Amino acid sequence: MKAILLGLSLLPLSVLAGDKIDKQIEVPSGGTIFIENQRGDVQITGWDKNEFKVSGELDDKAQGFELKTMGEKTEFIVKMPSNLGWGNNGDGSNLTVFMPKSSSLEFAGVNVSVVAKTLKNGAEVDVVNGEITVDDITGNIKLTTVNGDVNAENLNGNIQFETVNGEINDRQSSGELRFSAVNGDIKSNSTASDVRLENVNGDIDFTLSSIKNLRINTVNGEAEVHIKELLKGGDVRFESVSGDGEFYFPQSVSAKFEIKAHANGKIINKVTRDKVSKAKYGPASDLEFSANGGNANVEMDTISGRIALRTK
Repeated sequence: MKAILLGLSLLPLSVLAGDKIDKQIEVPSGGTIFIENQRGDVQITGWDKNEFKVSGELDDKAQGFELKTMGEKTEFIVKMPSNLGWGNNGDGSNLTVFMPKSSSLEFAGVNVSVVAKTLKNGAEVDVVNGEITVDDITGNIKLTTVNGDVNAENLNGNIQFETVNGEINDRQSSGELRFSAVNGDIKSNSTASDVRLENVNGDIDFTLSSIKNLRINTVNGEAEVHIKELLKGGDVRFESVSGDGEFYFPQSVSAKFEIKAHANGKIINKVTRDKVSKAKYGPASDLEFSANGGNANVEMDTISGRIALRTK
């Protein structure tokens, strides 16, 4: 009987559009779960069973769904008309999904909000318009939205955040962090030792426990960065066009500092008593000094922004 049920799970399953759904199939341990739902709200939770379960209600415009397993990959796809407009008028799918926590997640959608939690083999979530909320996920993690916020908590691994118009709020992450944004504020409270960020317009608020490598490139955003510990051999780099950077270091920070400001840029030093040097010709200025043995490197450069170095 088990072999027969597994064989049936390989066949597409479908229902009438807008119907309730409540399906469960056995899936490979440690495989990949791919979910495609174009509109609505989806909540995904990892559990200890080697089973995939989906329940709730499909989009009113849905033309059924497919649920099938091929080798190590299981696909659940809500089938939608190809000429459907993507405005969300409240008739999207409302689904609750349980999947093996040992499986990796791949999710794709257009106008959909996603909640995913308790997964131990990574997750990739890609939506166009919608909010992404994740909690307690480990592994390779990539969270992408064009118009929508990303809220993350308790992530561990190689973590990528990408948004065009939206905010990123990251709490209690660890591992390696990568942020990419165009218009949106970014906030992170993290124990990650390797953090890199690129953005155009938006404020940055970082509280970092211990840093080995930090890269921040911004055009117009303002950055406030609190570094509790800069590790030996660490490297901090900040570049901006017109954005300001305010960096807080521990009083015991051991690093060599090289700070440059061009055009109408400004440098403020509250870490040591070393003075900023003004260029003989033009408005440029620079600051170089070594603090407490200089066991790390800090390089910062701005065109017309302000760079402030402070201690806690």
